Amino acid sequence: MTMHNPFFDPDQMSLADVIAHIEADHELPVYRRRDMVSACRSLAEWFHLPETSIPASAPYIREKLERVHPTLINVTRRRVQNVRSLVLGAMRHLKINTKLAPASAKLTAEWQVLYDLLSGDTYRKSELSRFMRYCSNQGIPPGSVSDAVSDDYLSALEAESLIKRPRVRHQSTCRVWNQMVEKHCNMGWPQVTLQVPRYEDRLYAIDWALVSDPVKADIDAYLDHLASKDVFSKGLKKPFAPISIDAVRGQLHRYISALSYQGVDVGRVQSLRDLVTPAMFKTGINWLLERNGGETSKHIGELAWSVRCYAVKHCDPSDEDVAFFAEHMPKLRLSHDGLSKKNAASMHQFDDPKAVLRFLTLPQVLWDRALSMSKTVEKGSVRKDAHLLIQAAVLIELLQLAPMRIHNLNMLRLDQHFIWHGKCLRIVVPMEEVKNKVALDFLLPEATTERVKRYIDDWRMMFTPGASPYLFPGRKGAAKDCSALRKLITNTLWSHAAIRLTPHQFRHAAAKLLLDRLPGHYEVVRKLLGHKALTTTYAHYAGAETQKAIELYGEVITKARRDGVAQAFTEHKQNPKRHKDLFMDPLALMGKPKGRAS
Repeated sequence: MTMHNPFFDPDQMSLADVIAHIEADHELPVYRRRDMVSACRSLAEWFHLPETSIPASAPYIREKLERVHPTLINVTRRRVQNVRSLVLGAMRHLKINTKLAPASAKLTAEWQVLYDLLSGDTYRKSELSRFMRYCSNQGIPPGSVSDAVSDDYLSALEAESLIKRPRVRHQSTCRVWNQMVEKHCNMGWPQVTLQVPRYEDRLYAIDWALVSDPVKADIDAYLDHLASKDVFSKGLKKPFAPISIDAVRGQLHRYISALSYQGVDVGRVQSLRDLVTPAMFKTGINWLLERNGGETSKHIGELAWSVRCYAVKHCDPSDEDVAFFAEHMPKLRLSHDGLSKKNAASMHQFDDPKAVLRFLTLPQVLWDRALSMSKTVEKGSVRKDAHLLIQAAVLIELLQLAPMRIHNLNMLRLDQHFIWHGKCLRIVVPMEEVKNKVALDFLLPEATTERVKRYIDDWRMMFTPGASPYLFPGRKGAAKDCSALRKLITNTLWSHAAIRLTPHQFRHAAAKLLLDRLPGHYEVVRKLLGHKALTTTYAHYAGAETQKAIELYGEVITKARRDGVAQAFTEHKQNPKRHKDLFMDPLALMGKPKGRAS
């Protein structure tokens, strides 16, 4: 029944097969068959794929659903949840999924006792209920729970569920289980602690203590050289910014870690020079390339460049060593004009006027939503999620109107970067705090200024004890953690506006929105983004307005066609005998047979 499909195993059941089996199963109630079939067809419509090309596989469907947002497909969140549930129900009915039980499944008596202990604790009940149903369905009593059972449960989650991030949910399940072990130790809860797994697939930097002291001293000396801390030494004419120093430090750390994984005893090496020879360079870079599927990347290229700079410019290399790096660096360091594929794909979102409108109006939407939920019924206190919505609204609006780098946004201080001009706020960041040493100066509109002021007066310090000078305060008077800030922005954009955008991509979005409306105004973009040279702006954004140019061309062609048809119609009325061509005959153009008017 399954047609050949190059996207998955042809022996695996497809969504079309699921529909056919469900429609033919008359033991199911009519309404149940109808709802399951409708859900499967909705899924195919959302994925823009034929039903025969979608495998009845939870991992495949889960991955595709991550790109589906109710706003983009004009349905409610509830509809997406219902479709997810019905598709899983159909797969479970056909025995494609057999381990995870539905939410309506009854627990065994032993598990029901533990479930009742969670009464009133909504969070912990939701985290453990799926695990309890799994164990009940598999005939595993509470006393037999172990790490092996936990591992099998994770496998079932990944193979049969459509929940987002199964590994994260599994981690939460293990943590909550361990909390209940301690809390209900006298209430019959099994005294078995589960190991909470850690997933650090992308992290590979070794403990710095494993590196020899001479190598660490060489690195510190090199970084001091890049920073040119000693004004009387022969340092660089253009010292590196602190953020660039940190980047080089991290790249050298990861390079040495790669060597360590290749068997190099970095604890015995007595000089950093010994680790940047051509042979060592091949060893370390090959490990990174293998880890990346045999291909280079921007990260690998920049890391290789930092190693090359130390080997060629800071050491005393031979001509052969210089030639080696000159030969291989072009193959490792990616170079291209314009935006990267990832950034270009992200900017395509803004070719849709509806997406642009959602993006630009999001701060007001978030603000209104936060105010509507800011008071709880029980205590009349402000909710933390309302506070986060307000903070996200201010962050997004600032990035829209003052597209600065995330580090500068995170470090904004009320006592250093804010200047008030009557009803308008000016944000000024001095050049020494900016990555490319170009000062930032943004005068905010009056409406945005009022929103920022309300945030400062009423919301900024609401859940942060003590005083802090930062616009976005964190713990112990410091600025908010930069990764938390980044996560808040990206998650809010997707959840509330169906837009995938990182904080740095706001700068690209600013350029696109401006160039779409003012094609060719690269100097305006340069000043807005704080580029030193117009060549930088042009190299990044030349062609950013290509889509608008194509649309404009399409409008010109359409108008020319309409004008031509109108002129032909006029001429036809004036001299019908001269215009016999069917293509130019007005009746033919309207799809009517020649000579038969109605």
